[in-house]
Amino acid sequence: MNFCKKIIILISMVIVVFAFSSCGDKTVTPMQTATPQETITKVLENLKQVKSMKSVITTQSNMTAGGSNSEVSTQTEVSAVYSPLNMKIESKSSLPTNSDIITYVDEVDGMATTYMEYAGQWMKQSLEPSIVLESLKMYDTKQNAISLLENAVDWQETDGDDTLDVFQGVLPASILAEVVEDTKALQMTGMAGLTEEYYQGVLDTTITVTVDKQTLLPTSYTVDLSNTLETLMNNVSSTFGGGTEGNEPVKTIVNEYTLTVDCSDINETKKIEIPKETLDNAIDFERQIENASISEDIPVGENGEELAVE
Repeated sequence: MNFCKKIIILISMVIVVFAFSSCGDKTVTPMQTATPQETITKVLENLKQVKSMKSVITTQSNMTAGGSNSEVSTQTEVSAVYSPLNMKIESKSSLPTNSDIITYVDEVDGMATTYMEYAGQWMKQSLEPSIVLESLKMYDTKQNAISLLENAVDWQETDGDDTLDVFQGVLPASILAEVVEDTKALQMTGMAGLTEEYYQGVLDTTITVTVDKQTLLPTSYTVDLSNTLETLMNNVSSTFGGGTEGNEPVKTIVNEYTLTVDCSDINETKKIEIPKETLDNAIDFERQIENASISEDIPVGENGEELAVE
């Protein structure tokens, strides 16, 4: 019996020693994880290769001036194929007086034609695609995302789950004038096309981007421009709004101004077919201007008849 116990103890000791020696020999490789900046750099690389996407641009605005408060939200749905250029832009506002505004863009043979409804009449104008995209820059969410991500610094991971990571970066005050004007982020407020002097006093702001872990592409991004807009509005008001004693400009407090873009169908967005009614009824904008100029040059008689010019 004692011999059997000794054998059992000896076997147990051998097993324990083998187990410990195995653990000691095993090399544990830590899981390799990218830094927030490395992830954003990869997102930028992937964004630059995007061929098509859908976006929903939402602006939330809450301002107080002269004791009255104004709260407005706008939502713009954008469908974009970048080559050949094809877009549909549909804007909706919470203001009851505003109706939906729809714009179409379609490129054929190297020229992009824009169709816009004005006072119940469709107008069209054909220009080079790059010029059209520049005129619609606030809706070019791909290029705007690239500009914002490239200029943000101090990226930190703030949240995430099995499929998404959330990062927050800082847009320094020193580059806000360049970035805001480049992306036309404040065009809806009428604060676009301002020179750098009006940005004096702005503070750093933040951009938050949610990234799909599998594709390393953004599913959404949000920019807080509350302080930027407030500073611009008050600087403009101080410059053009008088300022004499007893007639000081009314200060505007921007409680909130955020711009959020939700992205979907990246590289899977299909071309938008422009309605036949729009194509058939659209008036050529350039031709209208030419005709108006010609009409102004022709002298008219008392009864409206055109007079001969010697």
